[in-house]
Amino acid sequence: MLLDYLIEPTGTSCTSGGSPPIHTVVQPGDDDGCKLLDGFAIVVQLLLASSAFLVLVYKRYRERPQRPVDIWALDVSKQFLGAVIVHSGNLLVSYLVARPKDGTPTNLCVWYMLNVFLDCTIGVGILWLWLRGLQWFLETKLHMTYVKSGKYGPPPLQRRLLPWFKQTLIFILAEALMKTCIYSLLRFFPFLFRLGEWALRWTKGNYHYQVIFVMLIFPLILNAMQFWIVDTIVKMTPTHDHQELPSHQPPSPPEDTDERTPLLT
Repeated sequence: MLLDYLIEPTGTSCTSGGSPPIHTVVQPGDDDGCKLLDGFAIVVQLLLASSAFLVLVYKRYRERPQRPVDIWALDVSKQFLGAVIVHSGNLLVSYLVARPKDGTPTNLCVWYMLNVFLDCTIGVGILWLWLRGLQWFLETKLHMTYVKSGKYGPPPLQRRLLPWFKQTLIFILAEALMKTCIYSLLRFFPFLFRLGEWALRWTKGNYHYQVIFVMLIFPLILNAMQFWIVDTIVKMTPTHDHQELPSHQPPSPPEDTDERTPLLT
């Protein structure tokens, strides 16, 4: 049972100073074969990135009114740069926690799966809070312009690059702060590792199964939902600001801008 698995003793003692307990020791030839940066894992990660991009293409196809291609490209590039930062943070956290210098190694795939799960669930809410907080501070306290995500000013495209650059830095900072919160959760609630270990018990002994599951199958749906929601966060809501619409194009009725309609119609 899951409860028995979570409370099962690990056979290791806690470190001094109240640090989190050392988790189940990885036996040679068992889960230590899980690698997140070898050729096979990189191919899996590229497949996942391609799937996420296709989700954003499909989202733009459905949205009404559609953003101009250049505005959509600026929004998507901002999100993908942030995703690269988060993905790199997931790999870094997984290796730091699972491969300590003075300790026993634990399963990299378990830590990575936990990172993805938390990023795509409560992490989205944490990201929204940090992003809105940073935008409010920069606008009201420092009186900076074009810090609200999705507002790049009038054309041409070259003129919009500076606002995009500022917004990208703000978005990456918000992503990094969110990642710090997720890392703290993993450190202060070590039982999460036992939960992840239980969820991956069916892949024990085959690291290819683990890599495919934690880096492709498991995050495929979660990342698709995350990218869809975050794209809605970073884009400008047309009903609130029409100055970037062409002068000959009338504002769309409110019902056309509502993205809360069902995904499948």
